[in-house]
Amino acid sequence: MKFPWTQHHKTSHYRKLFITLLVLLILLLILSIWHTNSRRSTEAHQYNAHPWVTGYLPAYHHNGREISFMDEADYAMLTHITHASATPSADGSLDVNTNSYQPDSRRLAVKLAHEHQRPILLVITGQHEQFSLAISPRVQQTFIRNILQMLDADGYDGVDIDMEPVTLDENQDNPDFTAFITELHKALQTRTSALLGRPPLLTTAISSRDRYIMASLADKFDQINLMSYDMAQPYEGWIPWFDSPLHNGGLIFPGYSHQVPSIDNWVNDFLTAGVPRRKLGIGISFDVACWQGGETASGQGVTRPRESWLKPPQYFKRSFADMHHQNLIPADYQWDDVAQMAWFSVDVADPAQDMFCNFNDARAIQAKIDFARQQGLGGVIIWELALDQRNDQPAGQRRPLRQALENALQH
Repeated sequence: MKFPWTQHHKTSHYRKLFITLLVLLILLLILSIWHTNSRRSTEAHQYNAHPWVTGYLPAYHHNGREISFMDEADYAMLTHITHASATPSADGSLDVNTNSYQPDSRRLAVKLAHEHQRPILLVITGQHEQFSLAISPRVQQTFIRNILQMLDADGYDGVDIDMEPVTLDENQDNPDFTAFITELHKALQTRTSALLGRPPLLTTAISSRDRYIMASLADKFDQINLMSYDMAQPYEGWIPWFDSPLHNGGLIFPGYSHQVPSIDNWVNDFLTAGVPRRKLGIGISFDVACWQGGETASGQGVTRPRESWLKPPQYFKRSFADMHHQNLIPADYQWDDVAQMAWFSVDVADPAQDMFCNFNDARAIQAKIDFARQQGLGGVIIWELALDQRNDQPAGQRRPLRQALENALQH
């Protein structure tokens, strides 16, 4: 038997519960709208109108008397110059012969950079094995002293450390590298760059596998630049893909579950690992990357991106200027809307001479500058400054990629 007052009590209870749930739903909706607006505001705030432009200047491209391919426009465009490079030796000394990093070339590069009010950094570059010996606990302090001695003697405004790679597995740490960077950063704080009026800069150029250790050392670096070129080669299980693709459209490696590389993915990986946006840069190469020969299902060599092969092709890179000099870049080359890269095919009677080549043209450079700005990244690096020099062209047309970069930065 049910009493009227009991039924009324239950009805009242359900009404209150309904009102409570309705209020909670309204609050959740308000919070969702606030979060969306807040996120949009944050993203808008992240836009970087003035990214750094750090250009690599190899000493083997110039001597101690002149740097023939650089002019006022180069210095006006660049925010930083990285002068490459010395390499580490097992005893902690610096090898200056391998890359023609001689004293007169170093002094000239520093002099010209400072005359144009541009900071120039001493570059130390080498493979993992080379660096590992120099940063070992037994040799590390000697290595740091030698770096500082060259920094002081030549007047550089910072140090760029390019250990390739830092870690041998993306989940590994490298305690020696961590200790080395910590000690080098500490030593740099005892000095002052006269040009910058602050301690010398500490920068690095790395690949995607090093994101975790870079996140742990982010407070030590002024720039953490991705070498987002050489992103694809004919490894087992790969397909012809772009050297420096901005996006991948979700393309998966055949027979695997992971995506082919892209700058977008690399950047997201580094941000997720904890590297701050404003310390992160992406790379723009002035090379042309080519996949040659091999064998596809049709019996031809590789001539297009994304096509599988039965026999792997060869891979090589040449400068943009050299490829033009050999008349290998056609006027009607193609454009990939996903990768945001230029490309062309060479399809001839001999399959061994077939090619798929890709490169950064003016449109690709604009896309990468726009991406860096819109993502709120710190900037871009250029590898490398001499590779578009076309001496066979009229004055004003000899540096087409440099000019494209200038135009992109002005938009």
